[in-house]
Amino acid sequence: MSPVLLALLRSRPYRTARPFTVRTEDGERLAGARIGREGPALVFCHGFLGWHRKARIVRFVERLAGRFRVYAIDLRGHGASTGVCTFGDRELMDVDATVSLAREETRGSVVTVGLSMGGIAVVRQAAFRGGVDAVVAVSSPARWDGHTSRAVAQMRWLSSSDRGRMLARAIGARISSDWGWPQDPEAVVDRIAPTPVILVHGRDDRFFDEEEAWRLYRRAGQPKRLILARPFGHAEDGLSPVFADLLAKRILSLVPA
Repeated sequence: MSPVLLALLRSRPYRTARPFTVRTEDGERLAGARIGREGPALVFCHGFLGWHRKARIVRFVERLAGRFRVYAIDLRGHGASTGVCTFGDRELMDVDATVSLAREETRGSVVTVGLSMGGIAVVRQAAFRGGVDAVVAVSSPARWDGHTSRAVAQMRWLSSSDRGRMLARAIGARISSDWGWPQDPEAVVDRIAPTPVILVHGRDDRFFDEEEAWRLYRRAGQPKRLILARPFGHAEDGLSPVFADLLAKRILSLVPA
């Protein structure tokens, strides 16, 4: 079965959404959807092997859209976007292009929310580009290396071997074959201040240990908040209506409604 057909079968349409495309500064074309018409803008970035119409993401985004105007995108190398995945490195340009679009269209507050790889991307965008009013990183690691979980070992094989990259392509992600060794997220998270940062992590995360969240939290400047949860799992695992409502409440306490 082709990756496109597989993605379609595992996708779910939004009840009310307007598709958009945006071009990054390095020429990639990103596909996305606007959901919701009122409230601050929220740029939503999925994790590795995600896309903006993945069923669990659709349900979560639609819940957030009751309080925000959500811009949900396919990061490069995923879904209907062009390019190759760099696990949050060059994805900062994807976040930045979408933030610029949201700022232009809404003329109000813009918040970024990223899961895992998307969490790395929103941290890096806020650290190096800015222009956002709050940043939320869910299940984001603090470092590129130093992880001993079986899940990370499997992800490393997918990204570092020819066979792994072929398999990843078959299940929906086109991975870059080169790596530029960007700074660890914990090395740049302090640059985000005084923009508020919310860090969310599952105490039962099968990819990244809880200490990763603490490392980011200790290095981040004020204002900052750390939310630890169990059961939560990793990234998409924790996308429930209860979490959507909690997250909306926390964000709206930091930015104008």
